[in-house]
Amino acid sequence: MKFAAALLLLSFALVAQPKPADDEIVWLDNYQAALKEARATGKPIFLEYRCEP
Repeated sequence: MKFAAALLLLSFALVAQPKPADDEIVWLDNYQAALKEARATGKPIFLEYRCEP
């Protein structure tokens, strides 16, 4: 019973996540996911390379 209650609460938390507004920038940190999103939406990719020690 506790497992079912926890699963129900988790599902509510996932559904309640706010979606970004149309003018909000959403940064992706996964190149493959960004390529997939760009192909699906027809939008370009802004790619930034960083050299971090």
